[in-house]
Formats: sequence, structure tokens, C-alpha cells
Amino acid sequence: MIIDSIRNIMKYEALLPNLKAGMEAVRGLTKLETGRYEFPGGYFMVQKGATRPIEEGTFEAHRKYIDVQILMEGSEKVAWEDIRNLVTVVPYNSEKDAQRLTGNKEHVMKITKDMFYAAFPEDGHQPVAHTKDEQSFTKIVMKLPVE
Repeated sequence: MIIDSIRNIMKYEALLPNLKAGMEAVRGLTKLETGRYEFPGGYFMVQKGATRPIEEGTFEAHRKYIDVQILMEGSEKVAWEDIRNLVTVVPYNSEKDAQRLTGNKEHVMKITKDMFYAAFPEDGHQPVAHTKDEQSFTKIVMKLPVE
């Protein structure tokens, strides 16, 4: 998993296929309206909402797409663990490109406005969480194909 400031995102272009096209599509938005937006080589979703207690959720992992999540407003906590250290609770669904897993939530990071993280297929991640107080957020979830 990569966690960094949004101002450094293009430094990771070699690791994130079609990142440039995705960022150009994001910059083309005039408003951050919730929904799904297509661009050549991937898509992104604008999501708004509130976090949930970290103990209530499960990890997710994807095989077809790298998740690049960019916090535009608010904050969230994200738990991370290598999927080899987790136990599957919902088998991989190729239509949803998602597998649900459970395990130790030892690695929890706070992500705030103007930060991003990229989750690769080996990264079990539980986004949209909080450990103490509920937080609100607006974020972009970009899906870039695994090559």
C-alpha cells in the first residue's frame, strides 16, 4: 500500500497504470457530485458519507483493479494487512472484484484531506472507518486496472 500527499501522486505513475488519464478526468470535474465517472483505462467514483466503527467492518481486497482513494474533504481511518495474514469471510466475487476478509487490525492509519492511498491486490484494506468519533468525508475512489 502507498500512502502519501496528493501533491506527490504523479511520482507513482509507473506503479499505477492509467493514473495520468484518471487524474486528468478528476481535474475535469466542475463539481464533486457523487457517482461513477469513466475515463480511458479505468473509472472513478465520488463518494460522500460518514465513517463507521473500525471494529464493525471487514477488510476488502481486489484482483482486477488497484484502488486509489483520494480524500477531498474530511478524514477517515484505514486498516491495512497483507491478505496472506487474513482469513476469507466472503469469497472473491469477480463481478464486484471484491473479496472480504477478517483478521488483526494492528495497522491503522489516519487519512486526511489532500492525502491518498493506493491498495494493490495483496493489500487487505478497510476504508471508511473511525476508532473514536465518527468522521465525514468526500473522496474519489479511482479504479486502475492491474497489468
